[in-house]
Amino acid sequence: MNSDCETMKGQIADLVTGILSEAQVQKLQKHLKECAACRDYARALRNEDALLTEFVEKMDSNMKHHQERLSQAIARSCQSRQTATLSIRRIIMRSPITKLAATVAIVGAVILSIHLWDRSTPSAYAFEQTVEAMQGKRSFHIQTYFQQRRKDEFWAEFDEKGKLLRYRQKEGEGPNGSLLTLWENGVQSQYFPPPEGVHLMKRVDNTDGGLEGLEEFDPQTIVQEIHALVAEGKAAMEVQDPPPYVRLKAIHVTRTDGKSLRQVLVVDPVTKLVVRVDNYWGMEPEQVFHKGTEVLEYNEPMDPRLFKPNFPEDTIVIDQVTREVGMDQGEMTDEEAVVETLGQTLGALAKEDYTTASKLCGGAPRRLLTERFGHLRPVSTVSIGSPEYVQNVLPVYRVKCTYRIERDGQAETVNPTFTVRAVSGQPGRWYVTWYVLNKDD
Repeated sequence: MNSDCETMKGQIADLVTGILSEAQVQKLQKHLKECAACRDYARALRNEDALLTEFVEKMDSNMKHHQERLSQAIARSCQSRQTATLSIRRIIMRSPITKLAATVAIVGAVILSIHLWDRSTPSAYAFEQTVEAMQGKRSFHIQTYFQQRRKDEFWAEFDEKGKLLRYRQKEGEGPNGSLLTLWENGVQSQYFPPPEGVHLMKRVDNTDGGLEGLEEFDPQTIVQEIHALVAEGKAAMEVQDPPPYVRLKAIHVTRTDGKSLRQVLVVDPVTKLVVRVDNYWGMEPEQVFHKGTEVLEYNEPMDPRLFKPNFPEDTIVIDQVTREVGMDQGEMTDEEAVVETLGQTLGALAKEDYTTASKLCGGAPRRLLTERFGHLRPVSTVSIGSPEYVQNVLPVYRVKCTYRIERDGQAETVNPTFTVRAVSGQPGRWYVTWYVLNKDD
């Protein structure tokens, strides 16, 4: 059994219940050819599914017969006037036949009610109910997935108009903790776990919405967009009725406007809420790009402490909210400002002027600067390369430098790559981040 088996086990169960996409089925079948343990697991699940289906079908077909037997048994027991006053419960419990018939009838009635509910709810109407149920968003707690693996976890709260009030994002799970991002009232707090151990505070505006790409994972937005696409004829929807013993419904959405996107929504038929969405881009099985969203809670009260910074006491704080940081760009182009900011920073470090270096490094305190840049303090003229733009919400550049440092009493040439970025909430200002790439190329 290899490392993919745990992931595949979940997909095997989905295969049996019929909610996998075509690409997933092909990938799973390839794995089953190579893995005997997973083949055995799949065989066992299929056998179990067949037994359950057979049981349900037999109960369904024999329902009328069992009900008639129950009525006859009760009628025979009630023929005598002496037993006319006995309760139905006593009649049933005194006869083995009526006990069996009553049990079968009760189980059958439950199964019949499931069938009737399923058959009386049209597919389109079911999804319209989902659209309605997802209205009035006030909070959600979701887990996102990338290529079938867990990625980020989000908690978010909204006002009565659906505008974001606050959110929390948890990224990854390392040995020293996770990268945490909190946002409220225009202030974002990010915690970088050790070895960084940094709490970065900065202003992040959300006037136009879309903060941190939350719209991409917002269950209400996803449902509304799919409903609109189907109404416009740009997507086709198929609601799959599950077996009687499967509680959730699977809805398959395929784009008809030329886009290679397929979506699978899993809906709770009781609450009408979407509990999971999986998006698949691409047509070839080996090139499918997957993103998923699991809705853990929707419109449920949330603990206010989730949105408060509560980081370890020894965390290094970088304050870009109350303190002006970085270098003013003035009339320079972005690239010129990047080169100038980095040049001034390295010059300040060469002089051990940590007051200036701290401002140019976004407010990083001396402790962090000595840890990160102490061994990279220039002792010669610095050659700064051309800035390389990095796609981001705000402009970010990477810049490779060449200069000499002193290490163990010896001069040594180094080629570190620094990152320079725009200061969030302070337009026209640039700073050098505290992390360095390729320190000793």
